[in-house]
Amino acid sequence: MTDYALNDRGSLDVVTENFYDTEIMRVFGGLSLGRSQTWTGLAALVPEPDHPFDPRTISVRIGENKVAHLPAQDAHRYWDQIARVVASGYIPVVPLKLDARLERNDGLAEVDASAVISIAPPDLLFPINTAPIQAAVLPQGSSIKVLDEQDFAEYLHSIVPAGGEGRVIVTLETNKVRNSHGMTVDTVDVLYERKQVGRLSTQMSQQFIPIINHVFDHNLLTAAWGTIRGSAFEVSMTLQAARATEVPAQWYEELPNDVPELVAEADSYEVPPAYIPVETDRGRNSKKWRKGYTAAHPNGPADAGASRPAAGSSRVVADPLAMGDNPPAEGRGNAPRGAKSTVLALTLLTVLLVVGAVILIPFEPLATTLFIIVAVATGFMAFYLNRTL
Repeated sequence: MTDYALNDRGSLDVVTENFYDTEIMRVFGGLSLGRSQTWTGLAALVPEPDHPFDPRTISVRIGENKVAHLPAQDAHRYWDQIARVVASGYIPVVPLKLDARLERNDGLAEVDASAVISIAPPDLLFPINTAPIQAAVLPQGSSIKVLDEQDFAEYLHSIVPAGGEGRVIVTLETNKVRNSHGMTVDTVDVLYERKQVGRLSTQMSQQFIPIINHVFDHNLLTAAWGTIRGSAFEVSMTLQAARATEVPAQWYEELPNDVPELVAEADSYEVPPAYIPVETDRGRNSKKWRKGYTAAHPNGPADAGASRPAAGSSRVVADPLAMGDNPPAEGRGNAPRGAKSTVLALTLLTVLLVVGAVILIPFEPLATTLFIIVAVATGFMAFYLNRTL
């Protein structure tokens, strides 16, 4: 399947918990104790309709390694858009930054990892138009102001989505204009659906003319991502395109058109089963973990997905020096008996203080107030310890 590069104008923290330790170690080829390492590159977003806990899980994968998943709430927000790409026969990919390190705690090695993907909000993932077939799409970069767009305001107003903002694919073409000094200079026109909607400044044009000429020599148009914003009173457009010095050499060789056409929008999309268990799911503790997970989420998949741990938390794994021989260490699930006794004692003390306050109301108002204050404090401590443990 072909990769589909999603609009990456934004960022989202993803969850690196749920036993991704072995897969993260594989990505790095091992981790050094106490030293942070970073992996950056493209990762695939894979919807898992057959996931055993939440059928709207979206996993984050580097090759065959599942290293994270979107938080439940975000997975539900992005589900339709990601499913649409998959239903169109493509693999949605986004830039990923994965940080990880090993820490030793009580003689056990802990993988501490966090990950962020670059992705735009769901309603800005796709352009409102399609890229020309015979075009090379520039990598995205920092925003560039399009000039003279007010000269084409009437046409631009007809393009602006109902929400007031949308992503577009424009083409860039060289042109010659006469400046205020009467000199003819090269500039770059910005076109939408083959109609001019603005131009770049003379200085900025010089950074794109070599790219446009190179692409033209290969009988292609130069396309770029843009953003259009407008209201009843004004309209503006910006480009998000890499300058010549920022474009990798590989792009000049491949001249990719990575914005293929998707299937029409629909209420739902056919998504094939894609769930794969991670290494720890197959370990000796998987049944015990699943039983505890199910008990903690009695309301089923939706409740389970919403209650997943946050990104970046630590978890206990087998010592990396012997990962192939030892199963992952068991979790620390049960509260100590002494802690439970403390909660019970605080609860009992709270009840006694409340009873004492009721008895003393007619005789000692000051003492009654003191009893109530202490009762509130002990009650809160009991509640907090009980929730924590």
